[in-house]
Parts: sequence; C-alpha cells; structure tokens
Amino acid sequence: MTLDKIVSKNAVRYPSKLAVSMGEISYTWATFEARVAKLAHAFQSEGLIAGDRLSVLADNCVEYLEIYFAASRAGVIVVPVNFRLTNDDLSSILNHACPSLLIFSHNYAESVRIIKDRVLSIKMFWQIGESDESEFERYEEKLTKELIGVLDYKIDDNACFAIFYTSGTTGLPKGAMVSHSNLEMNSYNQIIADAASSEDINLISSPLYHMGAVFMAVTYMMLGCSQYVLYKFSADEWLASMASSKATVALLIPTMINSIVTNQNLNENTLSDLRLIFYGGGPMPPTVLRKAIDFLKCDFTQGYGLTETLEATFLLSSDHVLDGDATVLKRLGSAGREAIGTELKIINENGKELMTGEVGEILIRSKSVISGYWDMPEETSRVISDGWFHTGDLGYLDDDRYLFVVDRKKDMVISGGVNIYTREIESRLYQHQDIIEAAVVGLPDENWGEIVTAIVVAKSGSQIDETEVVEFCGETLASFKKPKKVIFRDELPKNPSGKILKRDIRLSLTNLNS
Repeated sequence: MTLDKIVSKNAVRYPSKLAVSMGEISYTWATFEARVAKLAHAFQSEGLIAGDRLSVLADNCVEYLEIYFAASRAGVIVVPVNFRLTNDDLSSILNHACPSLLIFSHNYAESVRIIKDRVLSIKMFWQIGESDESEFERYEEKLTKELIGVLDYKIDDNACFAIFYTSGTTGLPKGAMVSHSNLEMNSYNQIIADAASSEDINLISSPLYHMGAVFMAVTYMMLGCSQYVLYKFSADEWLASMASSKATVALLIPTMINSIVTNQNLNENTLSDLRLIFYGGGPMPPTVLRKAIDFLKCDFTQGYGLTETLEATFLLSSDHVLDGDATVLKRLGSAGREAIGTELKIINENGKELMTGEVGEILIRSKSVISGYWDMPEETSRVISDGWFHTGDLGYLDDDRYLFVVDRKKDMVISGGVNIYTREIESRLYQHQDIIEAAVVGLPDENWGEIVTAIVVAKSGSQIDETEVVEFCGETLASFKKPKKVIFRDELPKNPSGKILKRDIRLSLTNLNS
C-alpha cells in the first residue's frame, strides 16, 4: 500500500470526521483528501515525475502532512530538512538530495534567498503563509486549480517515500531512504503495541521533519484518527493543547517527559483524556519514568529503533509496573522485546553472536529496515549486511529476550582500558533530587585515556556541588564509574527533537580546554 491510500480510504469511511487541526485550521477527511488530490496534481502539472525529490523547510503545520501524502500520490520523494540548520548545512543536504522543488514557511524566506543560488537543482520555490514578498510562488494558490486528467504514476510499496537525514548526533547527516512498506509495517506493530483504536486522538508536538512525528501520524491516520498539530513543543503549550484537543495519545521523548513531570502547571484534570504516551528517541532514566507513571496516570509504551530501522522493539504497557519482583522492576530500564517480524542479535567486534547477558553491538533485521542511504553506497554496505542493520548501539538480551541498551558505541568511555557505559551513570545522576538533566561523556586524559565527565543542570537555587555529585554516584556505582569531573550548566544542547547532543558537549569542552 502506498501511503496516500490512507487519506483516500478515510475520506470514504469518515468523510465528516476531523482529520487534522492546528490553531484555526481544521479539515475533515473529505476536505483533506480534496487538498491532497489537488496538491498531487499540482506536482505533476509542474513537471515532477515519480522518483523526483521535493524538499520542505517548514515549522510544524497542517501543510506538512498534506505534502507528505500528496507527494506519495504523485510518486515524488519528500526530503524534509531541519529548520535549525545553518544555511551552509542546508545547502549541503539539498545539494546531496538534489530536489527540484523547495516548499518553505514564509519565515524562512531569507534563508531561501541565500541558498537558492547555491542549490542549482531547485527550479521551483513555493512559500507557505502570507508575506509582502512577491518573488516566490504561493503554496495555497497551487490548490485553487481544478483537477484535470488522471495522475500518471507507477510506484509500488517498496518505493522510497521520503529521505530523512539523520540528526547527526554522532556524525554528518546521512539520507535514510524510508519506503512506503517500511512505514506500513511499522504502523501495524505500533497499533498492536499501543492497543490503538479509531477513537484515539493524536497530538503531534515533535518536528514533522523528524521520523518520530511522521510514523506516529501515519500509524494513527491509518485508523482514521484525528491529528492535532502543535507548532512546537513546550511543556506549557503541550499541557494546554492536551486539555483543548482532548488528545488520547502522544509521542514524547524522555527530555520532553522530564519537562512535563516537573512543570508547575501539571494537574490530573488537564490530562483526563490522555490514554497513552509513546516514548523513545533517547535514554529514559528510570527515575524519570517512575515519576511519569506516578504523576501522569496513563499507560506507556516504549519503542526502540533508529530512523533507519523504525521501531524494532516495544516495552508494552503491561511491562510498565512500579511493583513486582526484581526481574519485573529491572525491565523498566529495558527497551522491551522484538516487534512482530523483527529479529535482533548481539555481536562482538569480530561479528560473533553473543550469549544472553553479554554486551555487544545491536543488529536488527525486519521489513521496517531501510534499503540504504541516498547516494551513499559505501555507507550503506558498511551498516547493512545480509539484511542486518548495524545500529552502533551497545546492549544485551536477557533470558526472556528483553533488550537492554547500555550505550552508543561512540558514547562509551574507555578509561584505563575499561569500558564504562554512560547510561548507567546518567541514570544514577537523575536520581538526585537537585538534578534536572544530566549527560556523561569521556574527555581526553593523559593518564587514563579518557575520564568520566558529568555535565549537569541543577534546580534553580540548589547548592549542589561537584563533591556531592561524585559522592552521590559513589553510593551505588563502582569507584571507577564515578565522575572524575563535574561541570554545571544552565542547559544542555539539544536538537529540535529534544535529543541531548553529546557531540556538541564534547566539542565545547574540548575547545574550552584547548
């Protein structure tokens, strides 16, 4: 199934039901289908053919979802780009993807003027939203024309739906080619894991250029669910939107959940309709998860995966319990078990499959794994072998095949020849009542090779100091795992989807010491 069929089928099944809403804009499924159809015809009339690329530089908006589904219908590949990138980085990504069309929010017009002469593949520029500028064509005007003729395209389920450039938290972005069937297969697993139904209402608060927001929208739109789009995430805006939209489900990453459970405006009445939070996209400190389960009074599902694999494992609602024996409680720190149709294995540096409990690299094989990276055959062959995707994450499986992710390969600290997994230390730091956020990295050291360094954000007015942090860690961690250095910051660097950027932390501290 190509993903545009989601919209056309819902227009028949639920014509008068709300499909998407943001602010003053609300479309029923019938209206949304009409707009998608007109936009798909507009792509074709402008000369775009199956396999061509169009790029989107925009904040969250209803138009973003229209573009995804209309491009699907026309066989055009969407290249969503991070709106916080520099003009140089934008130019680099666009020159790699070579789109013919750039659709952008009006507030990025100045960036578009700068990059338009740098990216020669782009022949058309469509602007979303009103402004006084007249040099660019208007997106909305493309939807005013009557439909003429039949769309001429031939694509199958395995065709590329979109190219998602990885966040680059550990290196330069790579264009993951996500197919229609990748997302379709993921949605079936998500529906089962979330116990989703057509009565659910999904609140989208993470960026729509990011895979998380897209797969969550696709999953719940497959069931005909209404989607409420938030311009951008903040704890206050999210809580207000939950109350006004009566949303039942939402995707959040751990840093978002942490900001919500520590928000002074949180109350049970605001979240009375909330049924389930799906979380993933980064390490979830067990302390934060326990607070969320206790405070938010809803079900939780966790998914583990990458942009390149989608969700490979799920920790189900039934696993999110705060009482039970040691084995049950330990599972709160796991990423759950394999999704249906997914295989996992753990290997060492020589490629040998490891036994239960042994830490090694996590490999994934499933129909949700991408075919490769756009125009990067060497990088593709490096990470995909015999259908197995090499994640670069380190972890182990227990006797019941629950997956425990212990670190990224590149985040692991090697001090005095000993492997130290930063997630374990971060989980301990989050248990301190005066620490809001924490990240652990390894910094170069002449004697040890690397030393464990903790960067923490303390509560306002807290008197916590380095000695207290180190002693607190030493209460439960082995001596060699304790931070050798503690650095206090007002905030930690994050990408727009909320992931803490350890690469940026290491770079800033290295520059500071150089």
